[in-house]
Amino acid sequence: MLQILRAKAQGTIAWIIVLFVGVAFAFFGLGDYFLQRGDNTTAAKIGDQKISWQSVDNIYKRVSAQYGNQVEPKILKNQILTQLIRRLALIKEVKTLGFRVGDEQVAELLVSIPAFQVDGQFSKEQYLKTLAEANYTEVGFRQELGQDFLLGQLEQGINQSSFITPMELKNIVGLVDQKRDFGYMILSANQYKKDITISDDQIKSYYDQHKASLVKPEQVVLEYVELSLSKLAENVKLSEEEILAFYEAHQTAFTSPERVHARHILISAPKGDAALDAKAKAKIEAILVELKQGADFSKIATMASNDLGSAKNGGDLGWFVRGQMVPEFEKVAFELTKAGSIGGPVQTQFGYHLIQLIEHKNTEVRPLKAVKTLAEAQLKRERAEALFAEKAEILVKSGFEQSTLDPIAKQLGLKKEVSVPFGREGGAGIASNPEVVKVAFSETFLKEKHNSEPIKISDDATVIIRVKEHQPSVQETLVEARAKIADRLIGEGTREQAKSIGEGILKKIQKGENPLDLARQQKLNWTVKSKVIRSAADPNREVVVAAFQIPDNTQSEKPPLNGFSLPNGDYLVLALNKVVDGDWSALAPDVQASYKQGLAEFSSQLEYALYASQVSQAAKVKLFKDPL
Repeated sequence: MLQILRAKAQGTIAWIIVLFVGVAFAFFGLGDYFLQRGDNTTAAKIGDQKISWQSVDNIYKRVSAQYGNQVEPKILKNQILTQLIRRLALIKEVKTLGFRVGDEQVAELLVSIPAFQVDGQFSKEQYLKTLAEANYTEVGFRQELGQDFLLGQLEQGINQSSFITPMELKNIVGLVDQKRDFGYMILSANQYKKDITISDDQIKSYYDQHKASLVKPEQVVLEYVELSLSKLAENVKLSEEEILAFYEAHQTAFTSPERVHARHILISAPKGDAALDAKAKAKIEAILVELKQGADFSKIATMASNDLGSAKNGGDLGWFVRGQMVPEFEKVAFELTKAGSIGGPVQTQFGYHLIQLIEHKNTEVRPLKAVKTLAEAQLKRERAEALFAEKAEILVKSGFEQSTLDPIAKQLGLKKEVSVPFGREGGAGIASNPEVVKVAFSETFLKEKHNSEPIKISDDATVIIRVKEHQPSVQETLVEARAKIADRLIGEGTREQAKSIGEGILKKIQKGENPLDLARQQKLNWTVKSKVIRSAADPNREVVVAAFQIPDNTQSEKPPLNGFSLPNGDYLVLALNKVVDGDWSALAPDVQASYKQGLAEFSSQLEYALYASQVSQAAKVKLFKDPL
């Protein structure tokens, strides 16, 4: 709730760019992803509209740079392409259904985007600067903004028609709030290592059958020269006079804005429910009476506030400046000037609030002593940016002209460095950058062993790379693979041993033997847990997930049992003793309201996602191979 409350009021647009593979790609320069080009650059085609591989690669580079190599490149690119296809199919669909957007509507949306504003007003200069930095054209951006408006109309229509029935609410709460009692023991696979012996014949047989997985992967070692803005800044030397002059010339940058430190109490009031709204209003007014009579604001916030994020801290919201809270809340908060004074009740989209001022600070110029480090860093960066631009030009020219990296490093006053060995999946240092990996393993680069073109590895760093060593993929010999094979076979053996003994214990429990005694025979404990909820982390998530996988059959004479092989090779024996469904009628009205709102939102989002999937599947899509 606190994060939602801090969202700017204009947040509906911030967010003009579609969510690709679960992360926002706002301002990624994708205004040209519908391209009319030759099929050698086309990734997909729907009718006469095309999606380019260049657009897929652009998004892939951004995601990989931000989140690292968490997903295999081919899978991630396919996900990106799937989302682009879905978007294009939906745009065609909404136009077919008759949805339209006018130039005036697009212009109105455009001027309301915070990224294009200066001091709360639309700035043409800021607008053009932001588009240029994001590699957008004005035409491309306006086109995309209009498309997002159309898609927003479609989604809003689906959302407004979505609903959830009382029986669905009851059933969902029954499952979500369900509690289970169970007992369990875990047989550790490692304890059976001493029982496993591996012969030479087994190792030889495994080697013959699994040669494909026993290879030394292809690897390269790069030498490179890195031009880094931050490193250039570190080497800039400044005098005290230069720092003082910079500080005096940039007073605005070292001015603290007006800010407020406050706490609040929130009583939620779902939209569209007059009865609950009246009840929430009455409750907040009753709390205000208590506060006027001397009650402790923070204690009431802890007990009564529906903003769980701040309630645990007595309603404390910390410091915030203008523009960080929703307008209604912000107006009241900034009108308070005396510490301890209370404002409200004030109604926002989240419900009714009471606000208590802790401290209010007006705009003030911070003294040089307090901001000297910051001023020095900013001035160093300015000087470094000029150096960076100069050296970057030399880097481009020298990289093309020189046949090695040594003269380039010398000319720029930089050090030639060497990477760790890495494969096609990447590695540490510069090898964590997808573009570096892509270039390093390109056929031409490996064959000709020339200097690469400059590669941007971050917002302030560029490298030129060159192959130092290249080791093709090669089959491991039996001697080289022996230790690895032995470990694999021992691991398989211990897992099978744990599973075999665990399954034997299950059969004995089913026949009526006491699980506590059976656990003791294995020198283990039979642990009993009660009233465990689905989201619990105790005793651990693997055990809880397993407990909720067993079908509820606790009314039978024998408790439901099951065994589970855990990811680490251990074996879990688990008996379900009791299941208690969540009770909708036992929930407080505000909790019921939260469930209704949350489930309605989820239902509408699911319906929209299913509709989008259906539209994209029905579209006549032609796919093309990646030419790289």
